[in-house]
Amino acid sequence: MRALLLALIVCLAGAALAAPPAFTEEFVGPFPSWKNVKTDYGAKGDGIADDTAAIQHALDELRFHQDHCVLYFPAGTYRVTRTVGTKRAAHHECLGITVVGEDPATTILQWDGPEGGTVFKYDAWYAKISRLTLDGRGKAAVALAYGDAFSTYNETSDMIFTDVQVGMSMATAGHGQAENAVLRCTFRRCSTAGIRTNNYNSLDIWAWYCTFEDCGYGLYNGAGNFHAYQCLFLRSTTADIGTANLMTFSFVNNTSIGSRCFLDFQSGHSWGSSTTISGNRVIEPTGEWALRLGNGGPYLVMDNVFKARPDAKAPYVGMTWGDQTFVGNTYTLENPVKEAGRFYRLDEKVADPKTIDATPPVMPPTPPRRERAVYEVPRGADAATIQAAIDEAAKRQGRRPVIHLPMGIYQINRTLTVPAGLDLQLIGDGGSENSTVLRWTGPAGAPLLLLEGPSVAVVRDLAIQTGAATGLKITNGDQPGGKIFADQLNVPGTSPAATPVGLLVNGIEESDVQLRCLQGGAFCAAWVKVVGGAKRAAGQDAPGQLSVLCGATGSADLQYVVERGGRLVVRGVYHEMSGDAPQAILLNDRGILNVDATRFSYKTAPDRPLVKADGFRGQFALLSGLLLPVNSAHTARVEIAGDGAQAKLLVMNNIFWANEQGATADKIFLNAANPPAAAAFLYNNKNGNQPDLKNGFAHLDNTAAPDPAFLRALLAPTRDTAIWLPQETPPGVTNLQLHRLMITAGKEGVGVEMTAGKE
Repeated sequence: MRALLLALIVCLAGAALAAPPAFTEEFVGPFPSWKNVKTDYGAKGDGIADDTAAIQHALDELRFHQDHCVLYFPAGTYRVTRTVGTKRAAHHECLGITVVGEDPATTILQWDGPEGGTVFKYDAWYAKISRLTLDGRGKAAVALAYGDAFSTYNETSDMIFTDVQVGMSMATAGHGQAENAVLRCTFRRCSTAGIRTNNYNSLDIWAWYCTFEDCGYGLYNGAGNFHAYQCLFLRSTTADIGTANLMTFSFVNNTSIGSRCFLDFQSGHSWGSSTTISGNRVIEPTGEWALRLGNGGPYLVMDNVFKARPDAKAPYVGMTWGDQTFVGNTYTLENPVKEAGRFYRLDEKVADPKTIDATPPVMPPTPPRRERAVYEVPRGADAATIQAAIDEAAKRQGRRPVIHLPMGIYQINRTLTVPAGLDLQLIGDGGSENSTVLRWTGPAGAPLLLLEGPSVAVVRDLAIQTGAATGLKITNGDQPGGKIFADQLNVPGTSPAATPVGLLVNGIEESDVQLRCLQGGAFCAAWVKVVGGAKRAAGQDAPGQLSVLCGATGSADLQYVVERGGRLVVRGVYHEMSGDAPQAILLNDRGILNVDATRFSYKTAPDRPLVKADGFRGQFALLSGLLLPVNSAHTARVEIAGDGAQAKLLVMNNIFWANEQGATADKIFLNAANPPAAAAFLYNNKNGNQPDLKNGFAHLDNTAAPDPAFLRALLAPTRDTAIWLPQETPPGVTNLQLHRLMITAGKEGVGVEMTAGKE
C-alpha cells in the first residue's frame, strides 16, 4: 500500500511546504491529463509566429474530448490571424470542456486578423473558459462569441477583454446562450458593450465581480437578460447598463464612477420589466441622469447611494409611468427624483456629498497559481485507491494538498470520507457527464462523498451520480463564524422518479451558507429545503444567513421549502417548468422566505395556486418577479389559507402575466386565512395580450395603504443579507468551498445535504 501511495504523488514543490496564504480561492494546475497548446500542438506564444493553426488544431481535438477535456495555455502572447474556436455538431461534442490559461496578465491571444473579425468563438456547453486575455487591438469586432448551438451551465472567469467592439457576445446565429457565470472578468475599451445579449434565450448571464472600463455600455441587453452583482463600472460612455428588450433583472451592490449614466432603461416599451436595483453606489455620473427608468417596471430601488457631480441639477433620477418602490436611498441633491407613474418612497434622505464614500472597491484578484503537493489518482481508480490518497494527503494538513482525478468514470462502492479539519483540495477535470464522474455503486442511503465537519476542504470540477445514495454530505457544519460557499452547484434529480430533495440544509443557523449561481432542480420533489436548528426551532434568533444569489432551475415540484424556523433569501433565479407541477412554493410550517427578481415560468392550473401559504407561521416576501404561465390560460396567483394569525406576507412590484381576461387583484391575491394573515399586495402590474389591457399593461389594485413598519420588517431579510467571498475563519470553524459540482441524485437520495449534526 505504501508503494501505491508514493506512486500517486507527482508534485512536491518547495512552495507547498510554506505556510498557506489567506484561505481564498486559488488555481492549481496544469495537471498531467491536460493538453498543452505549446508542448502538444506546437504553438510558439512569442507574439511573432502565427499560432492560429496550432490553436485551432488543439481546439478541434478538444471538441471530441476522447482522452482529455482540458486545454492549457501557458504564459505567452499568441498571435492569431483568423477566428479560432470550437464547433459543435452533436450533443456530446464540446460537452464539459475547459480552456484555461496560466494567468490573464501573461497569457494573451492577440488579434492580427481582418477588421471586424472575432477572436474566439466558443461553441461549448457545461464548459469553462478562464484566465486568458483576448486583445482585439482595436480591429476585432468581438473578443468572445458564444454559439452557434444553444449552451448552458458555462463559466467565463478571470478573462480580460480589451480593445474590441463587444467583449462577450451571447448568441451569434439564432440560438440562446443561457446560464453563464461571468466571474472576475475585466472589459477594457469595448466600444459597443462589454457584454451583449442577442437572443431571447440568452438568459441568466450572471456578472459577478467584473470590471468595465471605458466601454460604451458595460452590459447591454439586445434580447434575453442578465444580472450584475458586485461589479465596478468606470467611465461608461453611454451607460453602465442598458436594454432594448424586457425580462427580469437585478443589479446589486455595484459601483459606478464617472459614467454617463448608471442604468438607462428608457426603452419606451409599454410592457413591464421587473427589476431590483439595490445597494449600488453611483458616483458623479457625467450625463443628465444617474438612473432613468422606462417601460412599466415594476422597480424595487433600494438602499442605493447617488452622489451627483458638483454642477449637476435635480432631478437626476427619472421614474417611469409604471410601478416603483424607492426604499432607503441616499442622494446629494434636494428633490432628486422626477416622480411619475405609481410610486412609493420610504426612508430616503439627502446627505452632504462630503460624507459619501467615492473610492472604488477593491476587486477580488484572479486567483493566484499555487504549487501544492498533488496526489494524481489513476484514471478510473476505485474507491479504495481514492480513499488511500486522501488518507496520505492528510499527513500534509495545513498545506492544502491536492487530490486530482483526471477525466474518466470512477465506480465508487463505499463512502469517500474527508476528515474534519483537513484542508484538502479534491479537483477533477470538469463537472459534467463527460469529464470527471464519480458514480455510486454501493448500498442505498450512504453518501458517496462525506465531508466531516468542521470542514475546510475545497471540492471542484466534479460530477457525482448517486443512484439511491446521497451525493455529497457535510456534517457538523454549524459554528459561529462558519462559512459554506458554493459556486455553480448544479443539483438535478433523476427522471422519471422525483428525487426527494435536491439540496437540504438541516439545522445550520450559526454558519453562513452562500449559494452563488445555483442550478438544477429538474425532477426534484423539492429543490431547496431549509430546516431550522435548535434555536430557530425554539423561536430564538441565530446569526447565520442562507442565500441563493442567482441561479436557474427546471421541473422541481416545489422550488423552496422552509420548516422549523428555517430562513432563506433568494435573488435573481429563473424557474422554468417543463412538467405539469403547477405549484412553485408551498409554505405550511414555520420560517422566513424572501424571493426577489425571480421569474416563474410555470404551467399554471385552476385548482392549485403558484404560491400558497397554508397555516404558515412566519414571513414571506415576493418582490420584483415575473410570474409567467406557460402552455396555460390560467394567471398565476398567490393564496393564503388556514390559520393566518402568525403569518406575514408581502407581494410587491411583480408582473403577473395574464393569458385570460378579468385577472384582477382580488383573483390573483386571495387572503382566505382565518383569521386573515397580515398581508399586502402592492404596486404590482399585469401584462399580456388580452383586450382588457391597454397597450398590454395595467396596474393591479393595492390591498391597502402600505404600513412603513410592516414593509421594513418584510424587506429586512433581503436588505440584511451580506454578500461575501471565501475567507479565513478561526481554527475549528467550517470554511468549505464547492465549485462547479454537478450532483445528480436518484429517487431515494438527496443531492447535497448540509447538516449541523455529526455522522
